[in-house]
Amino acid sequence: MTDGFLDFDPPATPVAPVDPIEQAALKFHAANPHVYDELVDLCLLVKRKGRARWGIKAAFEVLRYNRAISTEHKTYKLSNNFTAHYARWIMRGVPELAGFFITRDVGHIHDDYDEV
Repeated sequence: MTDGFLDFDPPATPVAPVDPIEQAALKFHAANPHVYDELVDLCLLVKRKGRARWGIKAAFEVLRYNRAISTEHKTYKLSNNFTAHYARWIMRGVPELAGFFITRDVGHIHDDYDEV
């Protein structure tokens, strides 16, 4: 468990343009650091069960399911807009999970995407 702390400095805010999704993801993380911890724990469990790769969106869905059945209170909403950022933060912050997710450049589909 990482106590919601990103073990690296978040990316510096570019001069222009500012990525509003990344800014929203960082704001969400600051208010809900336990989400990062729960995703890391879940991904480590899956990796240690033998998966070389997994989907961050699958992890989000499992986390949503776990929260839905384990609480009677209104919970936070996980935005699918944040999945790419969480995948990169997790792979960067947890060495055991480096390369666990396949990522693409933002706004670009690689020519060999279908071959992966």
